[in-house]
Amino acid sequence: MAVLQVHDALPRLREAFHRGRLIPFLGAGFSMPLRLPSWTELIAWMAERLGWEPELFALHGTAAQMAEFFALEPNAFDELVHEMTVRFDGAEAQARRRDSLTHRALAARAWRTIYTTNFDRHIEGALADAGKPCQVLAALGDFLLPRPEHACEVVKFHGTLSRKETMVLRESDFFARMDLNAAVDQRLRADLLGHSFLFIGYSFTDTNIRYIWYRMNKLLAERQQRHGRGPPRPRPPPLHDDRDHRALAPANRRRRLTDPRSSPEQGPDRPVRSGPCCLRPFL
Repeated sequence: MAVLQVHDALPRLREAFHRGRLIPFLGAGFSMPLRLPSWTELIAWMAERLGWEPELFALHGTAAQMAEFFALEPNAFDELVHEMTVRFDGAEAQARRRDSLTHRALAARAWRTIYTTNFDRHIEGALADAGKPCQVLAALGDFLLPRPEHACEVVKFHGTLSRKETMVLRESDFFARMDLNAAVDQRLRADLLGHSFLFIGYSFTDTNIRYIWYRMNKLLAERQQRHGRGPPRPRPPPLHDDRDHRALAPANRRRRLTDPRSSPEQGPDRPVRSGPCCLRPFL
């Protein structure tokens, strides 16, 4: 996998952006300025709700596994979603979003599509703050609705808090998505074939994304083999890069520009810290 310096990657990203072929993919790190609760805090809340010591509870599995165990209690999943909604989309978080340079920089651009694994409503909220229409796509029914003119499509890859049935939060939710039959999976696979992606605040620890990445790279390798370009070379999903300000560039032109220093996580994927510097070249 090629590793590009920022000054080498930026011209390609800028060209894709001006051609309308660049799509941001936002992870939990993008919302760092909002100081949303981390998964450590949410796991501690679940532990206290079940009468466990938080430190002991956290040793028994991943965040997705702990959410799965917690949801075994009657009505517990509904309580968790409500708690997340209060903490993620509360008035204080909304006020911080309006002051966030990151969210304002994102909303300043004319994006056709934005992907996010974040459950909260701050991406669409930032667009609304800027007076821009958007359409949230989280389930099949959303894709069947007419698109408002000039609206940005916000694809909620892990669902949204406003519709708990769309959320990919528990381990079983991740397993259920492995067949890639969900509407958002189909849309992502199609977009990956013809667009460059700018991953911000995202670390590629998400199982579903890594599997799609594997499938797409396998498809490209098979195509190269059929066209006599030599045997296919396996391309693993992007790994965490400890070198600051690098762009990881797979062969299909997807780009990753993030600041890979660790940050608290909002979803089961472990995010990386990001800031408005990622969007500044397009302003």
